[in-house]
Amino acid sequence: RMARGRKSLFCAAGLAVLAVALASLCGCVRAARPVTATSTWFVDCDNTIETRDNVTDNQGRLCSRDKLNYYTGCCDAAEAHQHDCSRCKANECCDRYEHCVSCCMGTDAVDTYMTEPGVFKVALHPETGHWENRWDYCTGQCRTTPLGTMYENSYKDDFKFCYSKFPAPELTLGKLPADLKVEMGLRGQSCTTACRAKGMTCAPEHFEKINFCEIIQEHTDFRCRFCKIKAMQEIAGPVVQYMAGQEFFDGTCIQERQMDHFSCDQDISELYNRICPCV
Repeated sequence: RMARGRKSLFCAAGLAVLAVALASLCGCVRAARPVTATSTWFVDCDNTIETRDNVTDNQGRLCSRDKLNYYTGCCDAAEAHQHDCSRCKANECCDRYEHCVSCCMGTDAVDTYMTEPGVFKVALHPETGHWENRWDYCTGQCRTTPLGTMYENSYKDDFKFCYSKFPAPELTLGKLPADLKVEMGLRGQSCTTACRAKGMTCAPEHFEKINFCEIIQEHTDFRCRFCKIKAMQEIAGPVVQYMAGQEFFDGTCIQERQMDHFSCDQDISELYNRICPCV
């Protein structure tokens, strides 16, 4: 009986110690600083610690790793290039992440971008909130997103790191023929009629080239809330469907699954606007 009592006492003491340890751990977690390069490793500067060959610090200075002070986290000012846009294009897209961040940090327009109500931490997703400072904007906005891809498995362009308001690179992958125009018809209108209204002719051999949500967005400025792929004889090719009450999107983009359904002449339901290949 005494053994059982001692055993119960030891169990109770062990549980008490465990409870105290857990409480202390929770207190430590709550008190922890946000995990950034500065709070984890460096004393003065935050930087793009994840980049391999070159680094940009939060003053916009770009340097090679051997010119980075691993105590302060800052690039050597005498050896660094500040606000380096040498690998960026006029559309505010760059072919290296660290160059994108450096260029972005020296771009005055960024302050305007950050205050615009339609610019969010994740493009077109208001639930993610707004950027609070230029460093967070530049390091976050320069990362690649689905807006920079075709089919979400290939980049639209080698210059895929963008700091613009809506970070979408130029579409150079699978570029359309120069004489091919992508036109949106009126609701229910056939592509034959839609192209004729623009002084052109519908070219059915090009339906396959434009049957992508990315092409629709790039060439018509229609902002797809959803991208769907359906086999629908009644749409005869890619279409869009407008949705009411959408502040940051226009509606749904639909790709035709069956290529033998493509047709220039078919009128469709007034629920949809056809996307047409016109020459």
